[in-house]
Amino acid sequence: MGSLLERTAEWLPALFCLLLPLVWVPTAVDLFIVPRTALVVGFGVLLPAAALAVGGWPGSGWRRLGLPVAAVAAAALLAAVFSINPWLSLAGAYTRYESVLVRLAYLGVLIGTAGLCRRPAARAWVLKLFLLGCAVAGLEAIWQAARHELARPDGNLGQPGLLGALLAMAVPVALQVGLREWRWLSTLLPVGLGLYLSASRAGWLAALGGCVVFGLMVAPRRWRQPLLALAGIAVVAAVLVLLLSPLRGLNQDTGGARLGVWSDSLRMIAARPLTGWGEDATGLVFGRFQTHDWEPGDTFDRIHDQPLDLLVAQGVLGGLAFAWLLGALGLRVLRGWSGGASAVAGPAAACVAYLAWSLLNFDWAPATGAFYALAGVVWAATTRDPPPQRGGLGWGSWLIAGAGLAAALALAVPPVLADTAYRGGDPARAVALDPLQARYHQALGELLGVSSPRALAELRRARELGDYDYSFLIELGDAERKDGHLAEARQAYRAALDVYPFDPTAPQRLKDLG
Repeated sequence: MGSLLERTAEWLPALFCLLLPLVWVPTAVDLFIVPRTALVVGFGVLLPAAALAVGGWPGSGWRRLGLPVAAVAAAALLAAVFSINPWLSLAGAYTRYESVLVRLAYLGVLIGTAGLCRRPAARAWVLKLFLLGCAVAGLEAIWQAARHELARPDGNLGQPGLLGALLAMAVPVALQVGLREWRWLSTLLPVGLGLYLSASRAGWLAALGGCVVFGLMVAPRRWRQPLLALAGIAVVAAVLVLLLSPLRGLNQDTGGARLGVWSDSLRMIAARPLTGWGEDATGLVFGRFQTHDWEPGDTFDRIHDQPLDLLVAQGVLGGLAFAWLLGALGLRVLRGWSGGASAVAGPAAACVAYLAWSLLNFDWAPATGAFYALAGVVWAATTRDPPPQRGGLGWGSWLIAGAGLAAALALAVPPVLADTAYRGGDPARAVALDPLQARYHQALGELLGVSSPRALAELRRARELGDYDYSFLIELGDAERKDGHLAEARQAYRAALDVYPFDPTAPQRLKDLG
């Protein structure tokens, strides 16, 4: 029985990495992001529980990982406690879901994978199944392009940028696995073509950066200096091509809006520098700091640069904690590299590819979950602690694993069922299953008819929970005004201005109210 639990537990990180690029739920409204976020949350609980059950944590290597992980967790919790809307930071905004729970789940994926991948075979299967899942996503993108289903194929990830991120991470993994078993090099075809079809410039640069790091890590020492020089030239040339060629305007995005958002975010960071505004709360207040209508008609709920986004959400404490974690991982990679641990090259280069991509994007479960899993593989591959001995597990281990599974299902399943109910036209059931998700309260209020007292109560609850849909806030203000609740109407219109100050509707409504 004990050996069965150990074998099953060692397969869990590989299963997570296989499912993350593939899982989607056609019966949900948010059929792409909700199920993958639920997967991250579920495995973020299950993996560390399984590692604890099979004795995967003891040793000095895990204590060195535990301190920066604890710092990142503490910074996330502080940001949620002092958030301008703790409910929103706990539940996450609809379609984003980067709540404190998800941020803690990322850490669970990291430490769980590190604890369960102590054996080379377990690490090898994580890389192979991640690569297999990404190859399937690439094939789906090719199929979408051949059928002209979408302007930009997304590989059933719901967003082409996410496809670009995952496939950029898969390229160095394919090189790592393919150099050992040449048949796996065939996965580079769907991965590479899918990456090209994603039209993600950040993904292209990330893949280049990952390949550069991989090449430097596996090259003989005498070749490293000339390769480093060539790599530097290649990266600079690629950046110049993207900036100076027609590729700069690819997807009707010249990058000007990003520069403006980054500039405005600095003022937002300075306003709450210590613990930030709270997880997923940017959309509530970014309009207060927005100096120009960067994309007319569009609001911004993320900063589109991971370091700045983290500083906005968690402040300096969150930024320093994450830098500590990255520093610990980077130091471990350097030590493994100098010690000749070439097996770490693929996952380490994949992590670098993700970090490069995130400089023009932000953390989002389908890509960020994979990053933390591969970082766990890196940590496990470079630890000197021996793997735990098989056997000797009692019923206590099964109880821990069973409790972890039950907790994972309890946290991961209800949001998916709630969104399925929402898709089925039953927002009342969606509210019952996921009572902290503002979007479902909004849908229920609109279904009931905004003029009824119960409907108005649901709409108010949606605003209290952090719904920052500009049109909804105007709708709520109009309903409050119609019922004679002028103070509440002003509050809703001002909330709309905090989200998007460039539309004339909210200012005109406030002017009409005097």
